[in-house]
Amino acid sequence: MHLEEWERVNKSIGSGLLGHSLDGNKMRKILSLSYNDLPFHLKTCLLSLSKYPEDQLIRKDVLVWSWIAEGFIKHEETQGPAWKSLLEIAESYFNDLINRSLIQPAQSHAPSEQDGQVHYCQVHDMVLELINHLSAEEGFVTVLSEDGQQAGTLTSAMQKRKIRRLSLHYNSTGSYGASPEAEKEQLSKVRSLDIFGKVTLIPPLSIFGVLRVLQVDDCSGLDNHHLNDLGKLRLLRFLRLHDLKIVKLPKSIGELESLETLDIRKQVSMLRPRRMVLPVSFAKLRKLVRLLANGVELPNGLTLKNMTSLREIVGIQVTLHAVTELGKLGELKVLGLYVPRPNESSSDRGWYVTSLMMEHGMRLPPSVNEWIVKCLQLCPSLQIFILEAPHFCRYPVDLMAQFPSGLRTFICHGGYFEKAFPKWTKPQLSYLTVLHLSLHTVCVLPEHLEQLAELPSLCFLMINSVSQPYMQETLSSSSGFPCLTYLHLWSPKLFLKFQQGAMPKLQKLRLTFSPKFTFDEYNVFDYGLENLPSLRHVIIQLMGSGRTIMEMDDAIRKAVNDHPNHPSLDLLTKI
Repeated sequence: MHLEEWERVNKSIGSGLLGHSLDGNKMRKILSLSYNDLPFHLKTCLLSLSKYPEDQLIRKDVLVWSWIAEGFIKHEETQGPAWKSLLEIAESYFNDLINRSLIQPAQSHAPSEQDGQVHYCQVHDMVLELINHLSAEEGFVTVLSEDGQQAGTLTSAMQKRKIRRLSLHYNSTGSYGASPEAEKEQLSKVRSLDIFGKVTLIPPLSIFGVLRVLQVDDCSGLDNHHLNDLGKLRLLRFLRLHDLKIVKLPKSIGELESLETLDIRKQVSMLRPRRMVLPVSFAKLRKLVRLLANGVELPNGLTLKNMTSLREIVGIQVTLHAVTELGKLGELKVLGLYVPRPNESSSDRGWYVTSLMMEHGMRLPPSVNEWIVKCLQLCPSLQIFILEAPHFCRYPVDLMAQFPSGLRTFICHGGYFEKAFPKWTKPQLSYLTVLHLSLHTVCVLPEHLEQLAELPSLCFLMINSVSQPYMQETLSSSSGFPCLTYLHLWSPKLFLKFQQGAMPKLQKLRLTFSPKFTFDEYNVFDYGLENLPSLRHVIIQLMGSGRTIMEMDDAIRKAVNDHPNHPSLDLLTKI
């Protein structure tokens, strides 16, 4: 289910559950009844959320894979690999909790996650209060806050129990107040350790002999020595080290023989190089299913041929060696390639030259384009392909013609197609549901839209253009787009007009443009919104300022108000 649908479900179901019309005691009673009505497996998953701080934005994939790692998700007899069926079950539990308004979907602003799906959630304050109390009562999660106090009300007898799940909430100084009063024996059975807040020290990892889940939410204050004992966590299945600054993972990571998820994503910044090098011992992680990063480098000597469980690799730097090794993973489903900026290059990427820094128009060196194409050809099972590059890099016009026939998602973040609209063969992308395109001097003509409209499964379309108008003619009913529910167009000059039947299922329309360029030429805001029968939400972002903005503002509000569905309107201004 898409985020728009979740929001409507959440409003309808949650109006009585979390509405402001009820006093606190009545809300708590309703929430308690809702919790008691849950099946056992959902109670377990919900209680696990008590480890998070208040108002924490929680990644869906982090949550569901940690459930799997802890054994909350039981395997059902289904076809396909065990991890796949477990993931489907875990996601259904996540959906159930949203349907019951016990967790709330949250928006993602990451370009690679603009696909209409739910990627984040949050826990309402009153729900968190309830599960904190229940969790403390049952000894499910032990939370140490920044003042050294435990969340919930615990008796001294409960505090003496062995801790199964430990969550440390650090303060701004990088400490969590008083050290845990638990002895080594009390921590010896900890299965999950989660640390939130900026960390400058962590408990000795050698204590946690049966740990399944380790999540450190902000590693920017950690150095290599903090991870010295990482290899001793032989039962670890889920490892998330967010925002690590170190440039090479320790060799001991290869000793994590049970590891299924390695998440080393960072906060992305133009001022911070993303480069991180995997050790050769990484190849020993035979059970690894997912590697998530923002620009990890595969060094020469590291081979992936024995890592047959790998299904998802995101954020791997494009090199000839990396492409060759990726081609050995015949069952790879998700791939994110990263073309590094010049200041991130190392000696084995001599194709970067100073002129590549030119802001206006440097093609990717032929070797890099060839490597990307080769990678696509060697990975026939790909379903999701994410390509990230500096914004001045150009892609070959026939790149999409190399896509595997089963591809469902293509997200192009940074870089652009130039001089011609991307080409592909007609039946090739029949399963494609999500498409992001970045263009430069390419004008999107009616024939290009007709080509896109023939993609039978396309649900989410986003097109960015730097300087040219998208189209100068109307979208006719023959244009199709039978499944499209989300359309986002970005261009300084933008004009289009929907005719009846053009996009029968479109629910969310987002347009970003400059009124000065658009209004001065066309002198009207008449995009034919009334011909979009399923429209529910309109987002208009106007670039610039002045009188034209005000005139366009009035025209937009009138067009949206006149729509028979009375869709919601977000009208934004970007100077």
